[in-house]
This record gives sequence, C-alpha cells and structure tokens, in this order.
Amino acid sequence: MDSRRRGYPRAVVRMDTQEHVRLAVKLSADRRQLDGAWWPRSRALSVELPLLFGGWPADAGHMSRVIYAPGDWDDRPAAVTVPRRHGRLRTGMLPANETHQLVLIMLDGRRRSLVVIPPGTSEETAAKYLRAFAR
Repeated sequence: MDSRRRGYPRAVVRMDTQEHVRLAVKLSADRRQLDGAWWPRSRALSVELPLLFGGWPADAGHMSRVIYAPGDWDDRPAAVTVPRRHGRLRTGMLPANETHQLVLIMLDGRRRSLVVIPPGTSEETAAKYLRAFAR
C-alpha cells in the first residue's frame, strides 16, 4: 500500500549542503521498525538537535521530546532551544548500552525511531544508510 494513502509522508533525504540536515525519513506504522536515518555533522547534541528539528518534515508530525543514546554524544543537554518552537525541546537518555538510536516522541504520542549514523562515517557508507530509507 502506498505510504501516502496511510497518512505517512514519502521518504525525505537531504544531505547536499551545510544548511540541510542529513536525514532520510520513511515512517512506519510498525513501532518495531525504524522510521529513518540521521547523519549529524558532530557529536554535539545541543548543536545538532536544532538542525534535526528544523529539517524534520512538517507532515511527519511535531516533536515534543527526544530520547537519545548517551554514548553517541559529547554533551547531554536536558533541553535544547530549537527554531520555531515555544519553549525548549526536552530530552532524555536511553539505557547506556543503546547506541546509534534516537527516539522522537511526537505531540500525538507516537514514537519515531531513527538510526544515528556516526558523524565520522564516510559519505559512501552514510549514503547507503540514508538510501535505505529513501525507497
């Protein structure tokens, strides 16, 4: 079934310039499935989350909280100021043994899971992960 008919946007891949978040989104109705891949440019969560928030497709829902794997980041902010949002975006941590994952809690209560591609990953390898969610 076409994902647009079920209310889910088609995949979004942006990685062409510094201004764009390197993100591929392909939402799934199955909570056990990943909903996308994100390739941040650094390990500074407080810098990268506003970029993710700004590049998140509007028709994919609005984030109310982000839960991250602490081992993936050099900082561990409790909340982050993001563009076009009143107040700060709250964050939380996954268990310490979880890595390369980000869980977005949406305003409607849905959870969206993204694989986090480490910043130092080669463009060739990162592109493979991003393309997997662009189909």
